[in-house]
Amino acid sequence: MISISNMSSQIQPGTVEHPHPTSSLTHTTWAKPNFTLPLPSLAFLFHLECDMQTFRPIGDGGHGNRSTVIFSGGRFEGPHLHGEILPGGGDWETVQDHADGQQTAHLDTRYNLLTHDGVCIFLKTTGTRTGKKSVLEGLGEEDRHSPDEYRMRLSLAFESGDVRYEWLNRVVGIASSARNGDRVIYDAYQVL
Repeated sequence: MISISNMSSQIQPGTVEHPHPTSSLTHTTWAKPNFTLPLPSLAFLFHLECDMQTFRPIGDGGHGNRSTVIFSGGRFEGPHLHGEILPGGGDWETVQDHADGQQTAHLDTRYNLLTHDGVCIFLKTTGTRTGKKSVLEGLGEEDRHSPDEYRMRLSLAFESGDVRYEWLNRVVGIASSARNGDRVIYDAYQVL
């Protein structure tokens, strides 16, 4: 049996694996075997750099080994919006160690983005950072590990009541991300 991590390593960056024909999916009886869905594409939203304070360990309170970090600011820019990250958001992550030496951090963040024209946008992300435990535990040191030594991916949800940015409320967003010292860096995309 092939693991999901092995399968995803066979797919090159920037490509989309096409769905398998329903005729090859033989464990189910399909009501609509020839129903064809559109293949998604990605549109660049923005590049983001978020500055973090010190991680504070909370421990295992029944939901995993939790720690929290408060965001102290940052910046973002893309073709349709740019501005700064307001201080005060944060990440409330839980970490799991695996028997094979891998580690997974389950990320749960909240941001307040302030656009160049004065609009506050709420951004919530969830996702995972997974890789060798020794690599993930070294991410607090700037430039010690490169982003291709582990995988950090996010899903993004936006909220804005301003008519200029209400289009973000309908966005299904994803990001390719990394941690470098006391900074999180990512490229955000809209799934089309």
